[in-house]
Amino acid sequence: MIYLVDPSYNPNFVDEITNTTMLAPGISVAKFLGARGSRNQFERVSADKAQIARNLYLHAELIKKTSANSEFDDYRLVVSEGIYVPAIDETVSVDSINDYRQTGKAIVYQLIGTNGKVDFSKTYDLAVYWKDYCDYDKLILDYDTYDPSGQASSQIVVIMPTVPTSFDITFQGRIETRFNTNLQSANELVEILL
Repeated sequence: MIYLVDPSYNPNFVDEITNTTMLAPGISVAKFLGARGSRNQFERVSADKAQIARNLYLHAELIKKTSANSEFDDYRLVVSEGIYVPAIDETVSVDSINDYRQTGKAIVYQLIGTNGKVDFSKTYDLAVYWKDYCDYDKLILDYDTYDPSGQASSQIVVIMPTVPTSFDITFQGRIETRFNTNLQSANELVEILL
């Protein structure tokens, strides 16, 4: 299907893609450069920046649709893991989430409540909303207890297809739930109570 792109934000119409390139109203490439304090410099990214911007355009549409839903008005959607820049001499596994993050295909999101912490229940609701109303290749509801403090966390990994210049895209719409990287459920979302 040909994805309809707002011509004001079409990356194909931009001469040079930078971190200030706008992908939607109020959403620039910089939004996807990682969590505060660990932002990658977009200049260091070796992948094709036009390809990254096309892939990120779909993520900007996801954020825009979420912002328009009043159910999430009291919550803050943050990019917890954005564009990935491997360390020198690091070999990234092919078709891994970090591999997809290098080109903006995969972005990891967290939903923060009014108390400044991840809201587990509302994160599940957001994953269900995205499953039902948004386009994606794969959506992973991911829970973990990797924090050294033992505090649990929840995030949503969204993987988009590689977007060609034509924006002729096929979305696979696969979903799964993981806990500490272990698959808990394929083809459905499961709320894990921690």
